[in-house]
Amino acid sequence: MGTSYQKMSSPTKTELPKVPTPLKNELAQFDSSKMKHAETLEKNQLPSKDDVQQEKVHNSMLTGVEGFERSKLKSTETQEKGVLPNADVIQQEKGHQKLVQGIENFDTSNLKHAETQEKNPLPTKEAIALEKSAA
Repeated sequence: MGTSYQKMSSPTKTELPKVPTPLKNELAQFDSSKMKHAETLEKNQLPSKDDVQQEKVHNSMLTGVEGFERSKLKSTETQEKGVLPNADVIQQEKGHQKLVQGIENFDTSNLKHAETQEKNPLPTKEAIALEKSAA
């Protein structure tokens, strides 16, 4: 596939657009010393040395993964090493489940009514007033 380039020619003086005379005069008399100073902020900063190094490391990892040869891998067998619970643990769990079922199915109709008796009653207002006046 060949690409052909055409030489672009510059426009001639007569082909250029005409600038109106008042604008030409204004541009010729422009005084740049009356302009205010402005600080230029670089919004697209170049990456730091560390950024470049990190990108190189990342690219080398990608290249390593893309170029990896699966034919060099060896076949292996997986061995399960999960530990199953022994008889004691199973028995404990069964006992726990029976206890939970007993609590969930508890029949409250067999309970007797009980009256609560205060063994350490709070002092009355009169007793508190008497103590304050004695102190």
